Amino acid sequence: MMPATNFCIALGKRARLFSVTLMMLLAGIGKAQEADDLYNQILTLQNQMKIQITGLNKIQNEPGITARGRPEEQLQQLLASYNHVVTRNAKGQIERVVIVNKIQKQAAERIILPASFQNNHYKVPVSLSGNGSIWQSVDMVIDTGADLVVLPESMINQLGLTDTELTHEQMQTANGVADAKVGLLQELKLAGETLQNIPVAFIEDSLLGKNYLLGMAVLGRYQLTIDDQSKTVTLFKKY
Repeated sequence: MMPATNFCIALGKRARLFSVTLMMLLAGIGKAQEADDLYNQILTLQNQMKIQITGLNKIQNEPGITARGRPEEQLQQLLASYNHVVTRNAKGQIERVVIVNKIQKQAAERIILPASFQNNHYKVPVSLSGNGSIWQSVDMVIDTGADLVVLPESMINQLGLTDTELTHEQMQTANGVADAKVGLLQELKLAGETLQNIPVAFIEDSLLGKNYLLGMAVLGRYQLTIDDQSKTVTLFKKY
């Protein structure tokens, strides 16, 4: 029979061995095998998963990517920037992957907005936020005569702003000189396009007559066309 002391020592060694082995396994699960480039990372997973991957020439000379999780999760992460087709067997296991091409990021060349015509002005839908978390959606007048976005004072708090964030200035309006509170909107959305740090002026509600003005701080970034028949406003990006 093994003495108690020797038994404890042997048990301690086994416990340490188990701990080291577990840490090695967890490390292996945590991230993909290190490789110089994406091509070698994909090859490693192909051999590990025993699957067929075609189109590897599409990823040559691409830098490596850190990927974590199970092999299938790593494969998804490594190919996230590529159009690819995955074939699975009856059990739902991956059998074959075809890499088609790299996904091309395309910036929108134009923004098409539905427009309404009221009181001799065109209005378009716009979403606004002063702090990035509180949003208001309003129909704004296309006003090429206004330098800034112009909104009623009552919207300051509604957009997540405070008076302390604004400076007091005077600005020329259609009704003469008016006191204004000037600052920045953190974000402004036109359809799917998001603009940041947009100059804005808040003036007394009664002076705007329930209008919200979309001025050149936004419009100056685009070439503007209005289609009366389709009732749309198209903004073409300037480069």
